[in-house]
Amino acid sequence: MLHLKCDRKVLIGVLCSLATAGLWGACFWQLAPKFKSDSSIKPPSFPSANPQLCYCQNNGTCENEICICPDEWKGDHCEIANFCERSEYNSSQGRLTFNQILVGQYGYSNEECEPYTLNANISKATRMCTEKNGTISLQNVTITDCNENLKNLIEKIMKHITEEELLKIAAAAQILTSEPHVLTPENISFAAQIVQRVLNQSDILDSFEAAFLAITTISQLLNVNETAFDPMNKEIFNITQSLTEILGDVLTDLEIDFSQVVQPNLAVSSIILESGKTHGIMLSILKGCDDTLVSKRIELNTNVTKFLLNTNAEVQMFVNVSTNHTQDGKLGFILYQNDKFFQSKVHRSTNNQSRRVISGNIVEGILNGVELLFNPKYNSTEYFIHDHACVFWDYSVDDWNTAGCTKSTDEFGYLRCQCNHTTNFAVLMSFRQNYTYTEPLNIVSYVGCGFSIAGLTITIAFQIITRQARKTSLTWVTVSLCTSMLMVNLIFISAINNPNALNEKSAANNTENIILPSDRSSPPEVYSCTAAAAILHYFLMATFTWSGLYGAQMYVLLVHVFKPLPQHFLIWISVVGWGLPAVIVVTTLAATYKTDNALNYRQEEFCWLSGLDLHGNLDLSKPMLWGFLIPVGILLLFNLVMFALVTTLVLFNKDHGTCSAKQATSAKKMMGSLSVAVVLCLTWSLGYLMLIERDETQAVFSFFFCALNATQGLQIFILFTARRKAFQKIYAACNSRFPMNISIVHSKRYSFQSLSTPENGERYTQYDTMNFSETTNSIPSILY
Repeated sequence: MLHLKCDRKVLIGVLCSLATAGLWGACFWQLAPKFKSDSSIKPPSFPSANPQLCYCQNNGTCENEICICPDEWKGDHCEIANFCERSEYNSSQGRLTFNQILVGQYGYSNEECEPYTLNANISKATRMCTEKNGTISLQNVTITDCNENLKNLIEKIMKHITEEELLKIAAAAQILTSEPHVLTPENISFAAQIVQRVLNQSDILDSFEAAFLAITTISQLLNVNETAFDPMNKEIFNITQSLTEILGDVLTDLEIDFSQVVQPNLAVSSIILESGKTHGIMLSILKGCDDTLVSKRIELNTNVTKFLLNTNAEVQMFVNVSTNHTQDGKLGFILYQNDKFFQSKVHRSTNNQSRRVISGNIVEGILNGVELLFNPKYNSTEYFIHDHACVFWDYSVDDWNTAGCTKSTDEFGYLRCQCNHTTNFAVLMSFRQNYTYTEPLNIVSYVGCGFSIAGLTITIAFQIITRQARKTSLTWVTVSLCTSMLMVNLIFISAINNPNALNEKSAANNTENIILPSDRSSPPEVYSCTAAAAILHYFLMATFTWSGLYGAQMYVLLVHVFKPLPQHFLIWISVVGWGLPAVIVVTTLAATYKTDNALNYRQEEFCWLSGLDLHGNLDLSKPMLWGFLIPVGILLLFNLVMFALVTTLVLFNKDHGTCSAKQATSAKKMMGSLSVAVVLCLTWSLGYLMLIERDETQAVFSFFFCALNATQGLQIFILFTARRKAFQKIYAACNSRFPMNISIVHSKRYSFQSLSTPENGERYTQYDTMNFSETTNSIPSILY
């Protein structure tokens, strides 16, 4: 009979060992991929430059062994000035002062039109900074009429005018649009009409200077808030469409050579193509410290045979064109710093990412192919490019189109486009959140969960095997607590990672060239991830609920030692322990989850509750706060009170004369208090300290939090199972296979004084002599 009992213990031990081994295998199976490098989910990177080989002055930054200079400086080491110094000018209206002006751009006077004038708060004058043969100089000052407005200029330009009058109107329009933020939709429409007329008249009069001023005005209009260019505003939409068409036509039709004109938001260039030849032209726009276009960062190579990659370029365009033998051809390039003049009804912008538009127009030539490269600037620490589309602006439908264009992504992660026609090109991108994982925390979490799974499995089995040594309610609460905690660890290991978040970057290699609906791609719903988040939410809430019930029952039994528990106590605590978490989870799901917006309930990085905004700060509207942090905070406060009360009873317990055992030592009393803290999940209070917004402090608490809570199941096993001499005896007996009188073990280790409890039909265990000898008089029989 004794051997059968031992064999039964051995069988249970073997089954627990197999289960533990399987769970550990699952743990390592989940942990192993963390150590593998996956190139498909890492953003492209280049070797950093050696600081000794890349010495940059004047706040320049080194990238790929090349100095990226501020707009005001140029040269290999940012040592050459690219601006005109602050200046003054004496006029009939008084002294005019101008701040530093970049080469090739206009500067505006600090003096403004008087408040009582029509153009109040608009600069009185403008002047340009130019460079010729390496010499930088300031041009003459142009003074505006403070009582002139854009509407009056339209009336003037509609008449038959001379080239001199055209220049005056173009200069006035330029100054009146120098403050884009104050322009009304009506003013924008007037300015665009004036520019359109100036460009048409410049074509007739061959006025390069007037066209130059018109280009400057267009550049300033591109600084207007994007909301002003709503495609639903038909008047502005139509005028900007006409403006882009006319600009392309004028650039190739104007008889004088445009060479290159660069303004902060617009750059144009016109090239004469010799007849009877095949020409390869490469335009490269290099990276800068900001999005401003400056001439020093625009390179034009008119003698190339193929596309030449420049890793320092943000946009590149290679055009291969052949001309006939009778007439020279002409090629015009236009680069828009943003796409405000190309408002799509299909693709919507949500991330405020600047999309450059590049245009090529050919006259008297045969196009052999166009190849483009885009290496857009964006916050790579926060986003990554999920997908892209190569498009051109189709004036027949007033929207982006993909016809005749194909796309690809090269080994460096650059976005490439190939098209069989010339027009306004752009690349539409969809971004997703770039999730970063702290590898040490991952390792601590997974290894700790593995130990916890093993410890909780053994603890549950031991509690069930030795259930006759204690009250049914005590066993039920402990087993329920350990079961919910075990489920939390299992879900964390097997389902916390969202496969969509881990594999979504592969979409960037998709070759299907279709227009993307938005630049913020909504990830597809992963129902398994939402289910995992809900289940994890439930069992975490159940863990805290059962820990609270454990603390409450512990306190009641310590205070009312001889009183029986209420009738149907087991049923009531089961309803609360398993029912309250269900109410919280169902309420949270019903309030937040939508099939078209799953991320309102859960995160995309992990299968867990949504709680942070795009900047990583706690969002008060997300379910993480009111669906988890607040309920858990209340339960933790309750558990803290229970801990204080129980610890007081443990440390200051008096011998009530109800048992003949000796008083436990202070060290063992403290161990009992530690056991209470562990089972009440008080280490979770560290999680609230992780909300501190100081990176160093947050990192320290993160490691402590992960280490303590991931190993909570192991702590319970050590404090509640491994320290038990009954467990040690059973383990030794089953491990050595020596015959042992189990009944003697029980008789020596357990003594019971039982009272009949008619209310719940349960025998009440007052003392556990084993625990009593280890800790204190009547308290340990309840603690364990």
